Amino acid sequence: MQDTNIAIVAILISIIIVLLYLFKKNRNSFKSFLDIQTNILVLTTDTKIIYMNKAGLEFFGFNNTKGFIEQYSTLPNLFIEDDTCFSKHSVGKKWLTNIYKKNRQIKVKLKTPLDKNLEYYFYIQLSKLKRNYYLLSFTNITRLESDKDIIRKLADYDALTNIYSRVKFNEIFPLYMERSDRFDETFSIILFDIDHFKLINDTQGHNIGDRILIELTSIVKQRLKELKIRRTTLFSRWGGEEFVILAQFLTKDEAFKIANILRKDISQYPFTKDIKVTCSFGVTQAKPKDTQVDIFHRVDKALYKAKEGGRNQVVMK
Repeated sequence: MQDTNIAIVAILISIIIVLLYLFKKNRNSFKSFLDIQTNILVLTTDTKIIYMNKAGLEFFGFNNTKGFIEQYSTLPNLFIEDDTCFSKHSVGKKWLTNIYKKNRQIKVKLKTPLDKNLEYYFYIQLSKLKRNYYLLSFTNITRLESDKDIIRKLADYDALTNIYSRVKFNEIFPLYMERSDRFDETFSIILFDIDHFKLINDTQGHNIGDRILIELTSIVKQRLKELKIRRTTLFSRWGGEEFVILAQFLTKDEAFKIANILRKDISQYPFTKDIKVTCSFGVTQAKPKDTQVDIFHRVDKALYKAKEGGRNQVVMK
């Protein structure tokens, strides 16, 4: 990925060197050179667009620069708000000057009027030609961003059950703790695992074991939805046959009731091949000055006690 980005920048720099020469020597040759480039190229000042090449006009669905200016007036009006990208609110009205001073290559997200359902990502390379004239070169990196998004999703979601992974849970959990401290918000943790799951794998095979994991997560997601707390919960596969639910705004007594509902649902469900499945649950509530280690040490002890006490039960600490 990094090598690709370096190659993109190198190509842009080569093109820009030629454009700088043509701009100083011959304006008509300059515009002609802009029009034969496959990248979107825009000549602009701090306040207005002077010229857009054919690639840009075709992308946005216009026949000439004047028509484009009448609809959009300035380039930042095209940029879609995105946490990872530059927007018109990022550096103020003098955005070109500010970016040039910082010597930044910027990433933007755009929509084309030709298909408003599609979103595109571009790198913009900025060069100053003279006085307040700037040349912007847009390089389409939508494919690269799509690949990165796929990689992010693979890390965020468990491949088998399609619920959050432990990695994603550990990424989000500190945000819940921060909110809890700042706004004095309650949250509880429910940790549970499947009783004697190894025996199921050993006697029925791993394919059946996987099927049971998928069915179980479906049961839990559906019940959380019915209880109308799904939007304020974080349901993740903790590892193997173990799962964790972070229940925002719930006290440990309320979480205990939820856990018991889930326990009963699981024990009564007709799993594949009529295999009897039960789960043991540990429940705890976040306390002031708790760390993540404190919370999980406590809930882990509760789960262990549920196992020790005969399984298929909920223990609260």
